[in-house]
Amino acid sequence: MDAMNDDTLGLVLERVDSHVSLVRAAAVCRRWRRAVADAGFLRRYRSLHAPPAAGYYHNPTAPWGVDGKLGYSSVFVPSSPPIVGARHLSLDFLPGGAESWSVCDSRGSLLVLMDTRYNGQAFPDFAVCEPLTQRYDMIPPRPSSSIWAPLLLDGEADEVGSRISMSNFRLLCMNGVTLTSTSIFTAGSSWSEKNIDPMALGIGPDFRPPAILGRASGSWYFYIRDGSRTLIGLDGSTGVFSSSVLPAIENWDVHIQSFNCILTEGCDGNPRIVALFDGTMKVFSRLDSTEWALEKMIQLSEATCSLSGYPSSFVGHNISTIGVGFVILSQRVFGIAEQWPFSVNLETMEASPAANNVGQIAYQCELPWPPALHACLDR
Repeated sequence: MDAMNDDTLGLVLERVDSHVSLVRAAAVCRRWRRAVADAGFLRRYRSLHAPPAAGYYHNPTAPWGVDGKLGYSSVFVPSSPPIVGARHLSLDFLPGGAESWSVCDSRGSLLVLMDTRYNGQAFPDFAVCEPLTQRYDMIPPRPSSSIWAPLLLDGEADEVGSRISMSNFRLLCMNGVTLTSTSIFTAGSSWSEKNIDPMALGIGPDFRPPAILGRASGSWYFYIRDGSRTLIGLDGSTGVFSSSVLPAIENWDVHIQSFNCILTEGCDGNPRIVALFDGTMKVFSRLDSTEWALEKMIQLSEATCSLSGYPSSFVGHNISTIGVGFVILSQRVFGIAEQWPFSVNLETMEASPAANNVGQIAYQCELPWPPALHACLDR
């Protein structure tokens, strides 16, 4: 390897398939550490390899009759196989401890959290943090308290290809219950206002407050409940809104109203819409930037018939949790309070037993970029 010139060494290191292995390669010798620490190399490597997921956070649902704000803090579930021990991703370093906060969104290695003690009377306390490094920033309040949906957006790309970090993020909040006015907080700066023309997105003047349908591929999606089947996407990289139209084969307003329709990320990284109706689960994928189509469907009774201990007769299903490449459904039986949760893989459509009480959304958290090279580069 000593005979290899710097350009060839860079090409070899670019093919290291994981960030953890890259850090180990940097520990081999001083020359390799300098090659890995080079900003140009890090930028190229980041364009080829997405940071791995350290795991997922979720906000557990409190049991019936128990105050959900008391002792039900966000839980971290490490990826399999684990990259980092769960104790390193604890949120106990936040003011008041982990039990005082609920995860609202995640992007890259960052989380945005809201103080669970918020009473709706003033601007809520928001914090943006990086769990692995135990760094956090409290977000200054806005004059208005009528906000919802705090969403993390990328900042500007830096010299090593990172678009989001503790010094480089944006936080977008909706003003009121419409999509026509938003506020954006920029790290190291302050709040700014951004108004949106609803007509440019195909939204009529008399639409009802939108419903958050879910998020995928770094974007959030909102459904406009006016019969137009319009879906609004918010790109987490650019902060730009766009619109698409759902197929006319479903009564989407009814699905949304009955909470039997969600959007999540498929195994391929692209968005999927999951809808439940009469014991059938349908999965829709996006054809292009403006249209969606039915991709797969399955009878849930057939999917669960091979699961040991699950009832053969039921009165319906609820969508309880969404995550990358899967949904968790709860099967209900008439006259029985107990539910039987099971997970459905969105690629294979196979069902398997699942844990209960894991919250509505699994918030993915990645390892920070660039990786920390603790070894001295001059040795």
